[in-house]
Amino acid sequence: MTPPFVHFHLPCRLAWGAGVGAILATVLTISLVTGTEPASTRSIADGVFSAAQINRGQKAYENLCARCHGDELGGGEDSPALVDDDFLNNWIGKSFGELVEYTREEMPSDGPGKVTRKQSTDITAYVFSKNDYPAGPGELEPTLDVLNQILITPKK
Repeated sequence: MTPPFVHFHLPCRLAWGAGVGAILATVLTISLVTGTEPASTRSIADGVFSAAQINRGQKAYENLCARCHGDELGGGEDSPALVDDDFLNNWIGKSFGELVEYTREEMPSDGPGKVTRKQSTDITAYVFSKNDYPAGPGELEPTLDVLNQILITPKK
């Protein structure tokens, strides 16, 4: 005996398909009318942060992060490395903004919330530069609307 969900009658299947099609058409129409684009339109592999941000990020990292994550970002006793495949694999598919906010809200572990969004953006730029992601010509604005549009992707 086959499960009951396999026995759709043709009119039911057509009605169901038409309903799904109507929903998809509505979503497409709304996105076209409002001008919304996909949440992530750029990748960190596109050179989204500047060399100046990397330099500021390195200084902030040395002052705020190195004591736990190490001078070379290799991790410590209780802190993960920030320059390996495990680190990248945990963040691939998420936005640059998610990592910035995680850093801002959760770090340093002995006193979270001391890092500003600008510092966190610079530190994140430094971390990605140490993972061989390129700098670009422009400064990355430390606002969530901008940061959340940048997707963390594998290196090109």
